[in-house]
Amino acid sequence: MRRHDYEKEAALRDRARTGPKCVHAHTELGAWLVRTGRAAQAREALQEGLAAADRPARIHHLLGLILAGAGDGDSAVRHLERAVQGEPTRFQFMRDLALVQGAAGHTAASVESLRQAVALGGEAAAEVAWLLRIGERALAESGARAERRPPAFPRRAAIVERIVSRDPEVAEALVARRGDLGPEDHETLRAARRALARLLAKHPAYPDLYFGMSLVAEQLGEIDRAIEAAEKALTINPNYVEACLLAVRLYQKSGQRDLAAAQCRRAAELRPRWVDLHLRLGHLLREDGRGDEAAGAYRRALEIDEKCGEARQGLALLEAAPAGGGGGS
Repeated sequence: MRRHDYEKEAALRDRARTGPKCVHAHTELGAWLVRTGRAAQAREALQEGLAAADRPARIHHLLGLILAGAGDGDSAVRHLERAVQGEPTRFQFMRDLALVQGAAGHTAASVESLRQAVALGGEAAAEVAWLLRIGERALAESGARAERRPPAFPRRAAIVERIVSRDPEVAEALVARRGDLGPEDHETLRAARRALARLLAKHPAYPDLYFGMSLVAEQLGEIDRAIEAAEKALTINPNYVEACLLAVRLYQKSGQRDLAAAQCRRAAELRPRWVDLHLRLGHLLREDGRGDEAAGAYRRALEIDEKCGEARQGLALLEAAPAGGGGGS
């Protein structure tokens, strides 16, 4: 019998203790303990890892396999399901879930997981395709009604979440499209929001993250949440002109027109040579009946660009307004 390597075990435990969020440290320790015939200690080590690691899908996977080997099929299935939910595009996780579901007697669920594994596997799908055929045949011969097909795991959303976690600016690209959003679009945006929330928990002083969160919340129709995030971005960086403009739009959507005008004025002070800011301020003030202030904003736009037709049109509308209807205090 091979002598136990206590030094290696001590080193692995030290890695798991000093890097509690590192999934690899916990899975390496768990795998080592299993190989040395100490499955109970492996389960304990992995449970500790679940409580500490940031993305514990691989820990759930290994723990599920250990429990399956110990004959606890239902607990194994639960952990393998969590592994798949954490990394829904990983063929190995879906395959192992299907196999354990089948061993635990959950034939219909196993068949559904095998179908998803085949869809994920590419060349590797061949190793489970024959199992899928056997499972489908067994299900048909049993005469049992198939379980209600669960919704496919949101693979696209999981990919988006990982990408945004690495590159938060991708979230802005996701909200660039216009038009009605379908269920898949909503799921994608919610995935981006989850990634941004995790990043903000680590970096609460980054205004760009709040800006992205505000854009995503706006696209999801969560205007109050979007306003809160935009205001946080401006609290951190009062000179963030893009966040100013976003806040203007959000205040308008929420009916807070005074705040919209004030924020637009602030943006115009930050970027006094941006004609569109003066035009936007002029439109806001004119629509609120503050004609004198609106005229001043339009004139400032003309000082920057004397050919600005939109500013001239705004002034013409003010002049054509009924007496007292377009003036302001």
